[in-house]
Amino acid sequence: MTDPQIPEIPEIQRHLHPTVTDDPAWLKRIDGVSTVLNRIAAVIAATFLVLMTLLILTEITLRLFSLSTYMADVLVGYGVAAITFLAAPWALQEGAMIRVTVLTERMNVRLRWVSEAFVLFSVGFIILFLMAYQWKSVAKLFARGSTSQHFIPIPLWIPESFFLIGLALILLQIIVRILRLFTVGHAEERALSL
Repeated sequence: MTDPQIPEIPEIQRHLHPTVTDDPAWLKRIDGVSTVLNRIAAVIAATFLVLMTLLILTEITLRLFSLSTYMADVLVGYGVAAITFLAAPWALQEGAMIRVTVLTERMNVRLRWVSEAFVLFSVGFIILFLMAYQWKSVAKLFARGSTSQHFIPIPLWIPESFFLIGLALILLQIIVRILRLFTVGHAEERALSL
C-alpha cells in the first residue's frame, strides 16, 4: 500500500502555499474577497461542466431515438467559454497556471522583483484593455437586445458576460499580487481548496 501523501507520479507535484503569510491585515482582507469570489466562480464553472456533461449525454440518448435538443452544440460552446474564463482566476490564485521560470530562477532577488513587477503591471494593463473592450461589447449587446439565431434564442450579452466577469476576477487577483509584491516583497499565493 502506498502512502497517500506521496504522489504516484513524481513529475506532478502539488503547488504548496505557505499556511501563514506575512501579508498586512488590509491585504489579507482584499485577498479574502478575491479568494471568495474566485471560489464562487470556480464552483459555477464546475457546475457548468456537470450540466454540459448531462446535456451531452441527453443529446446522445435522444439521438438513439432520432430526436434532438437542437441546442446542445450551442450551449456546450457557451459553457466551454464560461468554464474557461470563470475557472482561470481560481487557477491563477491556486498556482495551477503554467509558469516558465527558466530565467527568473537565475536572477538575483532585485532583478526577480523588477521582472515580477513588470510582468504584473503588463498583464494588468492588458486585462484592463480587454475589459474595456468587452464591457462595450456586453453593453452594446444588452442595449440592442441581440439574441442568438438558434432554436432557443439566448440573449448574447449573457455568454459574453462570463468573459467580462472572468477578466475582472483575474484583474483583482493581479492587483492582489501587485499589492503583495510592493508591501511584502514577493507575490506568492496562499493555498485555496474547494
